Amino acid sequence: MKNKNKKIILCILGGLLCLMAGLWYIAKQQEKKAFVDETGIETIGTVIRKSYSREHRRVTSYTIAFDFILDGNIIQAQNPPLMTEEDYHKAIVGRKYKVKYLPEAPVKTAQIYLDEPICSENVNIEQERERILQTY
Repeated sequence: MKNKNKKIILCILGGLLCLMAGLWYIAKQQEKKAFVDETGIETIGTVIRKSYSREHRRVTSYTIAFDFILDGNIIQAQNPPLMTEEDYHKAIVGRKYKVKYLPEAPVKTAQIYLDEPICSENVNIEQERERILQTY
């Protein structure tokens, strides 16, 4: 009986440790996002790809890839962690959106703002899709 109780206690402690690590990770990601929101350099980016995967039919993770121009170079980045299904459905391949990044690490810090499409660029969506096909 003692061994069974030890195993149960170890499982509970392991679960609590995983929960704490997950909460810490979420807090750090939110802190990073807030910092980029406040201090990042604003530019325009284009959604170049979106996909999703289901892990064990329970957890679905969403990926939005986008690019933007920095010093004449095309920079590719992916959505920040914790992308929601709602954000996934907002993203339209070929559409331009506001992007912010930190100059010291543009790929790692780039954030696309799917709530802020650049509507004046909507007429160019088909041209952007053609560029995406040719580039990637």
